[in-house]
Amino acid sequence: MHVLTDQEDEAGYRHPDPVTDQALEWVLRLKAREADSTALNAWLAEGADRGEALARVLALYDCPELTVATAQTMPTEKPPIPASPRPTATSWRLSPVALAVAASLAVALMVPLLVSGWFLGKRADYRTAAGEIVTIDLPDGSRLQMNSQTAVTVDFEDGRRAVSLLQGEAFFEVAHDSTRPFTVTGGFGIVKVTGTAFNVAREAAADVVHLQSGRVMLTRDDTQSSPVALSPGQTAAVDHSRISFLPAEDGETRLAWREGWIQLSAEPLRAALEEIGRHTDLTIVTLPTAVLDTPVSGSFRIAEAGAAIESVVTAAGARIEHLPGGVIFIH
Repeated sequence: MHVLTDQEDEAGYRHPDPVTDQALEWVLRLKAREADSTALNAWLAEGADRGEALARVLALYDCPELTVATAQTMPTEKPPIPASPRPTATSWRLSPVALAVAASLAVALMVPLLVSGWFLGKRADYRTAAGEIVTIDLPDGSRLQMNSQTAVTVDFEDGRRAVSLLQGEAFFEVAHDSTRPFTVTGGFGIVKVTGTAFNVAREAAADVVHLQSGRVMLTRDDTQSSPVALSPGQTAAVDHSRISFLPAEDGETRLAWREGWIQLSAEPLRAALEEIGRHTDLTIVTLPTAVLDTPVSGSFRIAEAGAAIESVVTAAGARIEHLPGGVIFIH
């Protein structure tokens, strides 16, 4: 562990837990592409708490709360550039930007609610765990099927028929009622129907809607833009700026999760790991490397998601290491 300089101490980034403090350094090195993989592996091998701490910091790195906190802790004046450090874990210095990020991470890591799912648990009416697929009968006669790690709220008071998809993916079979539209709100858009069957996936950059039967109207939730109609078999994505139709694909592939399957067709390893990972309790840690862009394909049972990870990682030519505490390290 490095010794804090006065400048670093004033930045206030140091975490009271020494292992988490070391994980902060490793994450900043990884993001700056300055990490020595051999040294990192040696550090991880020192104990299960290393991998768990690294996973926690990585999970927080790109969260919106961190972005705000980083902006608030950025120095207004550029401090002197420190001398070039030796490539060892005891003398690595942080840039002003890295110090701001580290300060934000240190504060955020003191509030595990940001990554524990506590907020979702409090807000959600229904929530599924990793590998769990659940079907819910709604009060109006409609049916909701939830994919792994999905959370929703429902509102059927005073004649309303509304579902908010807080996380994950769900398939809806809506009971017909022309007098009471059924709405599903995601992170970017709103789906409005009177009776149909469709799938909504809330992803990081967009909501993706696939229509199996009937007709739906899709709008962005932050504007008064005109709604876009979908026909059976069509898939559309809605983000902050637009609604766009995606290339035609086999609906059975997109909806394979409903039958307990994961279908991958030339998906980048990064995306494949994200999709498979939602069906496990494992924490997946990856180093930034070109291998994450390698396309992989295959059909895997959700119940065997752990084996699916091994398969796609091997197919992409990457290495996988299992660490204590349910952490796997891919590089």
